[in-house]
Amino acid sequence: MRPTLVMLTAAALLAGCGGGFQRNTPEPTIYLLTAPAAQAGPASAADLLVLQPVMVPALATQRIATRWPDNHVDYYAGARWSGGLGGVVQAMLVESCRRSARFRTVQADPGSFRANYVLGIDVQRFEADYTAAGAPVAHVTMTATIARTADRKALASWTVDAEQPAAANTLTAVTAALDAAFGKAGADLVNHAADAIAADASQAR
Repeated sequence: MRPTLVMLTAAALLAGCGGGFQRNTPEPTIYLLTAPAAQAGPASAADLLVLQPVMVPALATQRIATRWPDNHVDYYAGARWSGGLGGVVQAMLVESCRRSARFRTVQADPGSFRANYVLGIDVQRFEADYTAAGAPVAHVTMTATIARTADRKALASWTVDAEQPAAANTLTAVTAALDAAFGKAGADLVNHAADAIAADASQAR
């Protein structure tokens, strides 16, 4: 009986202490990305699957990355994206593809239905670059590959790259610059994917 009593007493003390703790660290501010404004066009017969992007290790996080002159990566304190960056990029590119109306359907879940094209994305850069003097420059670099699912043939592979100087060295200005750089790179990526699919469809006729 005694060991059981000691364990119960210890558990009660721990529970009491836990309830008395005060949170000293404020909750992080959550920042959103917006869907890139891709070029609208006529709908195709393409059912497109946008895969979860492959992130370089430093970007596989919800934290907002910075790059410094000695090429080291750091993160802003007290700031986060609205989810893991790979998932947020995927969701915004799916929304961009759907808004463009250049695809019959667009999905992010491979199990939802059969797609006849697949878009793979590697994200190499998505950070505020402090390697030069002055306010940081938002830098976004992504490599995309579009392929047919029927024969697994890659139709095209390309890299999009965009920079946007931040208006000031503040979180609000930097995240706005990152959103703008992503908007440029993402729109280019979606437009190129739609063009590659349209070219493949025309050759198949």
